[in-house]
Amino acid sequence: MSHNIEYQLKNLIDSIKDSDEYNQYQRIYKEFTEDENLLARLNDFRKKSYDIQLNENSLEICKSLREEYKDILMLPNVQEFLISEKKINDILRNINHYIWDNIDLNVDFI
Repeated sequence: MSHNIEYQLKNLIDSIKDSDEYNQYQRIYKEFTEDENLLARLNDFRKKSYDIQLNENSLEICKSLREEYKDILMLPNVQEFLISEKKINDILRNINHYIWDNIDLNVDFI
């Protein structure tokens, strides 16, 4: 990778890490590390949710998952964490889309 690209990527990462969204995400996640049971349930929910989004995206499966984890999904700090995680994911997705939209790379074969 060229030195200039690497330098710009480092600046981008530093900017992300300086963002309110990223700092909120890190702060809330750190709180969860103090409650191993809650963190384990939250991570299990996140993994199952991610798998559903990748593979099945069924409304009934999503409803079932929310019902299974409603005990933790109703906690304000879990809600705040999931919202902040979504914001970070949106930022990263938008960066990715912006790069792909502005780089002339022929991927018609896909």
